[in-house]
Amino acid sequence: AVVSTQSTGDDEDEEAKTEVLIEKRRVLASFGKLIAYNIIEMRLAASIFAQYVKSYQDYGDIVKHIMSKARELNRTKCMRTQLLSLEQLFEELRDQNEGRIDRSSEEWTKIKDLAHRFALMAGVDNYKSRQAVVTFHREGIIYCLLRNGPPDGNPPSNIVFFDILAETTFKLMDIDKKGPKGLLAFLEEQLMREGEIPEDEIEWGPLRTYKTALVGSMQEPYAYYAQPMKRKMMGASPMPDVKRSRDADYMVDNWQTPGGSGNYVQ
Repeated sequence: AVVSTQSTGDDEDEEAKTEVLIEKRRVLASFGKLIAYNIIEMRLAASIFAQYVKSYQDYGDIVKHIMSKARELNRTKCMRTQLLSLEQLFEELRDQNEGRIDRSSEEWTKIKDLAHRFALMAGVDNYKSRQAVVTFHREGIIYCLLRNGPPDGNPPSNIVFFDILAETTFKLMDIDKKGPKGLLAFLEEQLMREGEIPEDEIEWGPLRTYKTALVGSMQEPYAYYAQPMKRKMMGASPMPDVKRSRDADYMVDNWQTPGGSGNYVQ
């Protein structure tokens, strides 16, 4: 009997797509090695971190591994890069909507979800990630309150980004929230430049959300910072169960860093 090796047009298309995907995964893994070996600046990976959830099915495992290696190199730089990726997504969405953000939109919810996942990736040991998380919030606060000119009575254009920061407050330690050097004090210091703030106005809502998230995530109540409102924290929805054959993973075998151990593909 003769076994035909001819493929249908659909089979050829699927094979071509698979080859393209494998090649793209090779390129991404190679880029990840540049980060892992500290050959290029970590901040250059911000645009890749930003696609973690969106491209999870095809590239999520590699992106997650790149972030893991980045965290091993420098936790603070890693979280700064994650912050930059969130800022890029925020600005992109704002530009697409003529300078406005719909806080109830699916696109905005996805960015908040990504921020929550980034915080979870900081690890279970909050002491090890303490400096990185505080830096993430301090620089995030500065970004939220950026202005091109002096205060004019309107909230800064990045004010909505406080929603993003609020998704990561659960990783902060109480000692880094309260007190003269805590984030609440740092926030109040930055807000002094704004003058009198009409916090009851809806435009300043994200600021109230962030303050409430900070106080609400404390293990003890602090009356000085207490706010009369409560916020329902958004939990991270589970990632889809991705099943991929090993044929699509072989190109990232034996990915190791100096001083590291273990292969990327187990």
